[in-house]
Amino acid sequence: MTFYQALQLSAATIKPLIKEAPDKKTKNKYMAALIIKGFLCMAFCILFASTFSGLFGAENTMVGIITVIGVLTYKLSNLGFDVKQSAFTIIGVYLIYAICPHLASVSGPFVGAIINMASIMTILILTCHDVRLANHIIFILGYFLLYGNPVTTPQSFINRVVGLIVGGIIVAVIFYRASRKTEFKDTLSDVIKAIDFRTEDNRWKLKLALGITLGVFIGESLNIPKTMWIAFACMSVLQPTREKVVYRCKARATFAIIGGILFGIIFSIIPVEYRMILTLAGGYLVGMCATYEWQVVFNAFGALSGAALVLGTWPAVIIRIVNNIGGAYYSKFFDYAFDNIAKRFDSVNESGAEEMTV
Repeated sequence: MTFYQALQLSAATIKPLIKEAPDKKTKNKYMAALIIKGFLCMAFCILFASTFSGLFGAENTMVGIITVIGVLTYKLSNLGFDVKQSAFTIIGVYLIYAICPHLASVSGPFVGAIINMASIMTILILTCHDVRLANHIIFILGYFLLYGNPVTTPQSFINRVVGLIVGGIIVAVIFYRASRKTEFKDTLSDVIKAIDFRTEDNRWKLKLALGITLGVFIGESLNIPKTMWIAFACMSVLQPTREKVVYRCKARATFAIIGGILFGIIFSIIPVEYRMILTLAGGYLVGMCATYEWQVVFNAFGALSGAALVLGTWPAVIIRIVNNIGGAYYSKFFDYAFDNIAKRFDSVNESGAEEMTV
């Protein structure tokens, strides 16, 4: 494997190669690739987000972040159906981003929940045709990053809409160039026709959309700050299997506490002029992590850096910990409740079918 090929690997892939390297030279090559890849990704993300901030205003820096995440993801991934139609689907998702998160954030908990539910379900249907690809993660992440960072002026909203249209086109073009030679038998029409909530995959999509929506609705109704953190916890914990739900619930709650406290201590003692370095270091270390637990820890650095300036360091830490613990254990309970209701629903339908047959 060349050094360039090693640069293309994720941390989860390259770390075992470092551990199993046959000699010191090979091990050093993989270690250098991991470190340099992290710096290159961080520099690219900063440049991209700064460019969007300069073009569309400081309130729309998040648009650049969402776009660069899409670029890095869809350079290597796909939606599992016709490439041309997938490219237009990506633009369609960015059009949802342009309108729905803002409407939901200003419409009150109940109307907001309806908008969120419709938006998330639409995104899941369009982008999660192959559940194994886990495309829903970056798309729902993008939705709630915009939801949790609304614009405050009409001009900023117009800039956000334009920025997201531009961002969607950029991601779609990158995706198309990377995947244009790949052929898929399914089309967007097949994806729509495959919607059947009696199947395991589609029922899980419904569970995820409903679980996130209800979690955010509860948080908004209780006037809890930063309800997007609840959404992220729900999205992370509500996995397709019960085993993963239980594991992630415990890991999310435990390591959100560790990450929050670690951030609070460092942020409190580091000089103000160096705090930006802490934010960048958190983003870099997330990319270096191969395990879910430590990703949760270092995600706290990026999430809390901005919130600490508005809410105060320790209030922000406490809110993040509460939102993550609450979101994680709520998701575990919701997963159990949803599955039991679904089983009863199936039993009633089966009994009805048997009676009709008799």
